[in-house]
Amino acid sequence: MPRIVKVGAGGGEVHWHDALKDLRADDVLFLEPGFYTIPQGITLTDITIKGTESSPEDTTILGYINLSSDSRYVTLENLCVNTNQDKNSIFVPMEANTYLTLRNCVIKGAGNDTAVIAINGKVTLELYSTKIINGSVSMFEGADFRLEMNDSYIEYPSEEFCSLALEGQGTAIINNSKISGSVNTFKKTNVELDINNSEVDYLLLHGQTWMNMLNSKVLSRDDSCLYVSDDCWINIIGSHFNGGVFLDKKTRAIVQNSQINRMIAVDETDIQLNNSLITAHADFQNESKCDATRTTFNGNMEYEYFLALSGNAQFKGHNLILNSNTSNLAVQDDAIFKVNVLSSEDESLEVECNKKPNVSILGMRWTAIKK
Repeated sequence: MPRIVKVGAGGGEVHWHDALKDLRADDVLFLEPGFYTIPQGITLTDITIKGTESSPEDTTILGYINLSSDSRYVTLENLCVNTNQDKNSIFVPMEANTYLTLRNCVIKGAGNDTAVIAINGKVTLELYSTKIINGSVSMFEGADFRLEMNDSYIEYPSEEFCSLALEGQGTAIINNSKISGSVNTFKKTNVELDINNSEVDYLLLHGQTWMNMLNSKVLSRDDSCLYVSDDCWINIIGSHFNGGVFLDKKTRAIVQNSQINRMIAVDETDIQLNNSLITAHADFQNESKCDATRTTFNGNMEYEYFLALSGNAQFKGHNLILNSNTSNLAVQDDAIFKVNVLSSEDESLEVECNKKPNVSILGMRWTAIKK
């Protein structure tokens, strides 16, 4: 039978260490405010632990938690887990087939390369109104996971390590959340990644990643605030990228109603742009293809070209807006540029090209020049 166990130092409560010695499956532990130490860590099986104070950090577990390999679930609510050792704050083993649910929690790491939450095995990880501080949430190669992250925050702005690592296979759904640092997938990743109404610093996608992004922001201003490679597919709607989007290998991308500072596409990438804005620079190289509709390409003084093609790149455009802002348009090598222009701030364009028949611009005057 499930038991409710009240833990604390007052009258009528069970002492913390006595409660741990007598844990039973399906117990619910209510912790009074205070600090609860487990210096050697603890392994939990089918347990719910709740803090009873209004703030999660009023009820702090000092130590680290492992889930047993046969645990069906562990639920932590309204409390803080703080490890000051080189340990995972919460560890799920390879043999697991379990649920791990965190509600209104603060989980703190040591600020090094050890993941705060380390996921292996088959796991559903639910983060609701939870903060992960000084370390990553990591799904490792053997993980078969489903991550649901709602109204939560990961703070780990490391230059060496990512904040959210998605290896293995599974689904990650991020809603109304913020990730300070990078979200990474890897060569062996096979994952669906959904990011909705959220903010991240960087996105670095590899392997077989299918990403849907809706009404979200990528905050970094670096050249690769979004880097997509391998056999990834991305579908982006209503989102904003402060920096550069870099696409390579066999990436497939659909971008709608979004704003990107700059874009570079190489190798065999295939891109569709609809009703979007490139504010500074776009560059298509090698065998890349782009089909753009009702999209604006602006230039600025920082880049020589506001739009450039090279190699065997192919670009088709429909009802485009081209504003050079004193930058140039280049169609080099065997690249093909076929567009019609709806509007432009320029009376005419000069196009640097060595094969004039490869360029067709309808709707405005243009002149071919060689450089």
